[in-house]
Amino acid sequence: MELVELIKSRRSIGALDEKDVPDEVVKELLDIAVWAPNHKKTEPWKFRVIKGEGRVKLGEEMARITKEKSTGLSEEEAKQKIEKAAKGPLRAPVIIALAVSPSGKVPEIEEIAACGCVLQNFLLAATEKGLATIVRTGDIAHEPELRPYLKLEENDKIIGLIYLGYPKKDFEIKAVRTPAEEKTIWFD
Repeated sequence: MELVELIKSRRSIGALDEKDVPDEVVKELLDIAVWAPNHKKTEPWKFRVIKGEGRVKLGEEMARITKEKSTGLSEEEAKQKIEKAAKGPLRAPVIIALAVSPSGKVPEIEEIAACGCVLQNFLLAATEKGLATIVRTGDIAHEPELRPYLKLEENDKIIGLIYLGYPKKDFEIKAVRTPAEEKTIWFD
């Protein structure tokens, strides 16, 4: 697939089959992803790959954190949020937590942008291989209590949880973008 076509055809697809994605494919996607520009070559990204029973354990941890944060909600609302947190990681055969680990050598925004480039590389490479992806966050991804579970440092921040798998069906999702011209000012 041509690069421009690949960029324009990539879509977020959450309807994923349970079919396993081979570890070799995941490793290849990660190896492609890290070829992202980053100021002073700080390589500020970290990956946490969650598969199999690890998804259940992640869901249990997310449910535990959600339960702690549910004070003030009705019993029914709290129950629904906790159940949703527990089931979330089961929506894909592979979840990859992408985090930025600020080095302090350059402004943090530059390292966050570098991780955005890593994310785009990953998503495009997955699309080219016929895989489906969707990036999720939600409040739980930004809860400090999740960092120790994922073996992240205190200053690390989760950029997104990449849900990866094979699509359940073929998708023809149309997309529209505002032309760049409408968001551009030229200085001559």
